[in-house]
Amino acid sequence: MLAACVAALPLMSCNKEEAPETTTRLKTIEVNIENAALTKGLAGNKIESGDAVYVSDFKIFLTDALGNEYTAKQVDGTTDAKTYWTSVDLASGPIDAEFHYVDPNCTHVIAIANVGEDLSFADYKAIENLKIEDQQDQDNLLLYDMKELQATNSEHTDDQGGGTVVVSQVYRADIVLSPRVSRFEVDGFTIKFDATNPKYETINITQLAIQNYFPETDPTTGNEAGELVNPITNFADQGEVYAWLDDASKPVVWSRDYFDITLTPSNATVDTPEALAYHVFSSNETPIFVIKLTADGQPAYLYSKGFYSTSGTKINNFEEGYIYRMSAKGEVENDGSIPIDEEDIDPMDRCLEITVDVKKWAVDLVYPEF
Repeated sequence: MLAACVAALPLMSCNKEEAPETTTRLKTIEVNIENAALTKGLAGNKIESGDAVYVSDFKIFLTDALGNEYTAKQVDGTTDAKTYWTSVDLASGPIDAEFHYVDPNCTHVIAIANVGEDLSFADYKAIENLKIEDQQDQDNLLLYDMKELQATNSEHTDDQGGGTVVVSQVYRADIVLSPRVSRFEVDGFTIKFDATNPKYETINITQLAIQNYFPETDPTTGNEAGELVNPITNFADQGEVYAWLDDASKPVVWSRDYFDITLTPSNATVDTPEALAYHVFSSNETPIFVIKLTADGQPAYLYSKGFYSTSGTKINNFEEGYIYRMSAKGEVENDGSIPIDEEDIDPMDRCLEITVDVKKWAVDLVYPEF
């Protein structure tokens, strides 16, 4: 995905003097970049309210609806317009980019982030599907947006010399850089023991895994590809479930975490060794959490059957750039724990309903019901 190619248009200069001769043969494009900075993605600190997607660098292409590329100049007409920005550029605040002397056939702006400076337009058009295992690093998510140009009420006047002044229409595109993933955050477990007569004395949680997600997606359209990943096909079959949970030959991948957490009536909330996050390609397929545990030494497991907002509404569509944070109802925003009612730890009832608060680019609380 790397190798740069920038072509040049005829050289001109720009100012705002003299009575203009109106023409539409060139365009001036202004681009505003929003959401240019996601924090942690795999494990570590939670994303806080108002945090934006992390961008290390991004590049802009000017195109038409047929996918042809166009070039531009800076306002002086002699220097190629800037099309690549680094994290240093972003540190000073939102980016406002201008492209002058653009062919009027140009109708769209494309922005793609975290792919490096050398991405050429040909390489961009040849980008393959993203693989979900490659989209777990919070500092290296591919971000994308394409917007159609919108005409503004502004004009640029360009002195071409010899008393000729040309007016160019100004167009605008507001780009919002977004990942192709939804993010699920977990940083602990809470057992709801009966206050007077707890059913269990000790709960040990040793594994958390996620399944029912797409392995690939098209980076430019967001269309998912491949078969849903479901290593456990029948959660009612204890033999199948335990065979998968206990298979030591399975590699430790992004979708599966191991630990040893002990919860008791006197210590009912315990954090995982580090905060966990799982990225899945956004879709209307509901991810499934699988929890392996023992209750007073007896093996058990739980699996989720749905996610609900804290208002009680079932979530059927998981959106790009949304954070789904585990939470008990009424807990503070930074809780992050999966709550488990001890009554739900039963060989005959292993299902889990998870409640989630969902706000784009903000922290959302989610809690599971077992």
